[in-house]
Amino acid sequence: MKKRLSISLIVGVFALLANVVVAKPDIVQVKADYAPYQVLNGGFETGDLTGWKVYRLWKDESGMAAFDASLVHGHTYFGSNPYGRDGNYQLGISSGPNSGDGPIKWDGGMAEERMGYLRSSDFILGGSGWISFKLGGGKHPSFAYLSVRKASDDTEIARFGNRHFNDTAKASAQYGSPITNAEAFLFQYYYDLSASLGEKLYFLLCETASYEWSVLSADSFVTYIESAPLPSADQTAINILPTVLNIGTADNSIKNGYFATGDLTHWNTSATQGWGYVYDGGASHPDDKHLAYSDQTGGDSAIGILRSSAFIVTDNKYVRYDWAGGMKYEKEIFVSVKETGTNIEKLRFVRRDNLKNHEGTGFDNHILDLSSLDSTKTYYLEFADNRAGGYGISRIKKVRFSNDFNPDYDRAVAISGLPTSFVVDPLQEAINYGAYFLGQTDAMCAALTGNLVNWANLQTEYGTLSDAAKDIFTDAATTDANVVAARERAVFLFNKYGAAEGWVFFIVDSNNVAYPKPSGVRPNDDTLPTVLSQTNIMLFVMIFVASAGLYVVMRRKRALSK
Repeated sequence: MKKRLSISLIVGVFALLANVVVAKPDIVQVKADYAPYQVLNGGFETGDLTGWKVYRLWKDESGMAAFDASLVHGHTYFGSNPYGRDGNYQLGISSGPNSGDGPIKWDGGMAEERMGYLRSSDFILGGSGWISFKLGGGKHPSFAYLSVRKASDDTEIARFGNRHFNDTAKASAQYGSPITNAEAFLFQYYYDLSASLGEKLYFLLCETASYEWSVLSADSFVTYIESAPLPSADQTAINILPTVLNIGTADNSIKNGYFATGDLTHWNTSATQGWGYVYDGGASHPDDKHLAYSDQTGGDSAIGILRSSAFIVTDNKYVRYDWAGGMKYEKEIFVSVKETGTNIEKLRFVRRDNLKNHEGTGFDNHILDLSSLDSTKTYYLEFADNRAGGYGISRIKKVRFSNDFNPDYDRAVAISGLPTSFVVDPLQEAINYGAYFLGQTDAMCAALTGNLVNWANLQTEYGTLSDAAKDIFTDAATTDANVVAARERAVFLFNKYGAAEGWVFFIVDSNNVAYPKPSGVRPNDDTLPTVLSQTNIMLFVMIFVASAGLYVVMRRKRALSK
């Protein structure tokens, strides 16, 4: 009996060691929900922002960052209000659990004041071309929305707001039981993007202004749906991609900048209420008789954007205009300069430095310095009003280009720290592909057969990586577990099955130079690492010595007992 016990103990110890080694591929595959056709961690089920990249917006201040890993949690909001998430986690509106399993803390105005962007990993649009996602918060889609963009050049192809914000009836129907607060509730949306099939895209969650519920919750980004779904009207997302006028006829001028047409010709707005035109017959000068203002309908509470037509910046590099309103609320009332096509905000301006405490209907001259912009591209202005309280208004007139930048004190203050591109991190690309490769080849490794994976597809998908990502993937100095494990497995599989299956080795760098393919690799890649790490070697030796010692002690005890 004692002999059987000692042998069982030794076997159990070695089995424990084997489990440590065997578990390694599973550990490095915690991100393996990624595929070239799926967003990595689209449901935030890693419990953090794995696969997503945070961008700050306001002066690069960390305290003003809208997105943070602590926002990913499995709690409710404002007490017991459910998000209606899928799985165990969602991107919430507040962070930092109070204690135990209690509610997540909402830090009031600070949560609404923060601004920024959250970028997903790239995905290739496949299947039916439909995507789905859950979105909450974002009371005003002019300032808080989900963007879909091309990875190649950041072109924005679609934009979605949460059009059911705080609709408790719709939230209750989706959730299956009564919901009394649906401000952050995650509404299910679907959209047909099949016009972009085969293109590499990414999501960008955008919180571009402060307050007024410019806060988003999100979950369940699904980017590969085999067959077209049949969503209800309430579940169908509406594309609110902004329209920019006169791109093809853009010149170095602001069309109808004096609003002399008596309306907003050559301008458009982002909301059904708010910005409009007024004729002020009491003005002393003809140019002063026409202005646009954000409180035409709805008064102070009206919120929205007034958007100019397209222009270029050539000889005249400065925009002058007269500005009035609640200009001291600089995170809510401002002017943006955006690039056509990408709709990326290249510049943001607030009131003059000497007007930081100003609010009122008296106009002051302002100058925007656009000299840093590319003369070969087209741009447009957006005058933003995201304030619903007192003096939540913006009024402008006489918007025109000029080559006069004096006096300096008339210059509007430019906000620093704007992200002007959203390039994916090459290391993350390599990590994503490594996790995907491991997941795709698990069954083949377990069955020890070479015909259970489409090597050509893996090769094509590897080819979609950027050159920088390929160089990271083939760099022997890279230590990320997903990259290392996938690279070693690819070498093993190719050496073992490549010739018989007619495979082409595709782990190459940006110069198409293949990663070395040594023949002396292990026979069963999915259970053992190529070389035991120093830690594993020490663990192995310690357990072996301890087991051997224990076996000797048990034999001596057995001998003494006879």
